[in-house]
Amino acid sequence: MLALPKKLLNSLMLSACVLVFSGCSLLEQKTTTDPQQPVQSQEPGEAPACPQPEAPAEQPPVVEEKPLQPEPPALSCPKPKPTACPAVVSGDVTGRGDLRIIGQVEYVDVMPINMRKKARVDTGAETTSIDASDIVEFERDGKSWVKFKVEDRRTGEVSEIKAPVVRWVRIKQHGVENVRRQVVRLELRMGSLHDKVEVTLADRDRFDYPILIGRNFLQGRAVVDVSRKYLTLQKE
Repeated sequence: MLALPKKLLNSLMLSACVLVFSGCSLLEQKTTTDPQQPVQSQEPGEAPACPQPEAPAEQPPVVEEKPLQPEPPALSCPKPKPTACPAVVSGDVTGRGDLRIIGQVEYVDVMPINMRKKARVDTGAETTSIDASDIVEFERDGKSWVKFKVEDRRTGEVSEIKAPVVRWVRIKQHGVENVRRQVVRLELRMGSLHDKVEVTLADRDRFDYPILIGRNFLQGRAVVDVSRKYLTLQKE
């Protein structure tokens, strides 16, 4: 082995030390952060949104098919047949059964005095009434009687009738104080119809017809055709 000069050996050792030192410096520079370079800090960003579940695809509606039921046939109620009232023609004055057809206005005979007077037929009135004047009460055999006058408007003839009082009634008149009237029984005749019925003695001077025929004379005997007059004068 050759012995190196001492100066050369020192130079080699110095160079080796320099190399080692340089390598360590380079290694520190790589691992040390440059103080002049700003350190970028990560700002906390928004949290990533959770993925939304995908909506299921729209399914077509399921139509449940039901077997068709046959529609029931439409029920139609039979129309009632119109009931035609018997037409009143000349010579036809008989109604159903024993009922006679009479008009709204008829002639009535007051039998005690045999006086014919015009009468209006009113099915709304319960009792028949007659135009009476000069009414005077008196007593006979302990019973209350009345006498009154009846005038024939066609001839002006005046007749007097006397009859027992059956009862009293109170007549209501529009705009006039109620009055008490006597009720008597008189025999009346209208064509083939005749009966003795209760009749109210009334003041009918301002009415067109001196007699008003009510239900107590009509019931069970006649029906009224309000469109006709004087049917009882026609031939049976």
